[in-house]
Amino acid sequence: METDGRTNIWVREALTPRMIVLFIVLVLAAAVCIRLGYWQLERATSRGADRVIAQHEERLGEPAQAMHDVLRLQTTMTSEEYARPVYATGTFVDQLRVIDRSVGGEAADLILAQFVLSDGPDAGGSVPVVRGWVPAGQDLPPIPDGEQTIFGHLADPEDSIGGLTETTALSVSAAELVNAWGGPILSGYIVEFGVDEDAAELDAAGNPIDVEPQEASDGVRHAPPPGPIEEGGFNLQNAAYAVEWVIFAGFALFIWFRVLRGAVLRRREDEMLEEWADELAERQSRH
Repeated sequence: METDGRTNIWVREALTPRMIVLFIVLVLAAAVCIRLGYWQLERATSRGADRVIAQHEERLGEPAQAMHDVLRLQTTMTSEEYARPVYATGTFVDQLRVIDRSVGGEAADLILAQFVLSDGPDAGGSVPVVRGWVPAGQDLPPIPDGEQTIFGHLADPEDSIGGLTETTALSVSAAELVNAWGGPILSGYIVEFGVDEDAAELDAAGNPIDVEPQEASDGVRHAPPPGPIEEGGFNLQNAAYAVEWVIFAGFALFIWFRVLRGAVLRRREDEMLEEWADELAERQSRH
């Protein structure tokens, strides 16, 4: 019964107009804090993603380096090499189409070519090169003749899903292409963004002299560069702000509890004083 009495005191105090109004105000304040915390969390994700995109775009715009200085054949590509601009000198010897693709919302086939290196430590090895794309089903342009220097961005190999024939492929997978082209082969592939058919003169280090990438002369439309790595970009400062707002929301509710507790304690004290006063008056009346 005593427990019921204590519970009733809490309920009575919580249902007083003053406590109800205070509860509504603090709940609204807590809701605002939670909404602000969610907004900061969105900002943390957005700003983190913006940072990843900015870093990726900066990498795409770096000066091209000789491919063998960035990634050797038969070597696994890491995030350090991904999307870096490179150039290589060699000859195109074969090509096929990668079907079921989309470029800018248009159904497309990628032009995937075998590029055999003619210089550097990996001379004689093959590099898968996405020369560009054509509308789905359209005839592929002929393979370029002669030695030339290509420019492009390194891209991760796609998952092997089979379906490779002499003329078509479903993915750009070195694991599949090595069976058709032989090895050694680049573990990833190059997305071409320019060529220089006259870059035959090399300096003492074996690098092309005064090379400027140009659009392919056969009118090939280059494919988009590799996209940013899909990592969970996160801004820690905004994430910390989000946590602070959640704490503020909890503190608002804690304030209401403390006010309610104080009111309950005062009510109990008043009731105890009344009981003592009644007992004292009763004793005095007996005497």
